[in-house]
Amino acid sequence: MKSPENIQELVQQLSDSSKTHYNSIMNGFDFNTIDFKPFESWSSEKYTRNCMYRDAQFELLLLCWEEGQETSIHNHDGKDCWVYLLEGKMEEVFYTLDINNTLKETHLQSMTPHQSSFMNDNIGFHKLRNVFKGKSISLHLYAKPIEQCQFYCKNSNQFIERKLKYDTFNEFVIETKPNAI
Repeated sequence: MKSPENIQELVQQLSDSSKTHYNSIMNGFDFNTIDFKPFESWSSEKYTRNCMYRDAQFELLLLCWEEGQETSIHNHDGKDCWVYLLEGKMEEVFYTLDINNTLKETHLQSMTPHQSSFMNDNIGFHKLRNVFKGKSISLHLYAKPIEQCQFYCKNSNQFIERKLKYDTFNEFVIETKPNAI
């Protein structure tokens, strides 16, 4: 049965493990049991970042994308990021800096529902965009919470540090069991 409370199971699995297991947890979890509607918020101006859960170890965000919306090219401030596409179709474009410190596109991948991607600063930079003829929804797991990152400014051709914020912070309280010793 779909329920927003079913996110409790995902949070518990993540809380009981280390980030070395996050990829297998994200790819093995049955997201069809979760009703994400209470966490959704939409804007015609930009994609939205909706915090579902946050503690010192990780945060879970639901990103809601209208057709054609995309992120800037950015890094992750040393954090690891997993993206799991729930609905729609996304493209992820990867970039690195060459020896002249010039931003170069390295490759592009398409994501369809139930596919995931991993990103961190060792890989480089990326941007995500909704290429679906309609809305897309993606779940983002950051180990540890990400509070700022570097965004590429096309006008100045340089990276600019920005503090990140949520569009919504759902007050859905999740009680986790203490980690086993």
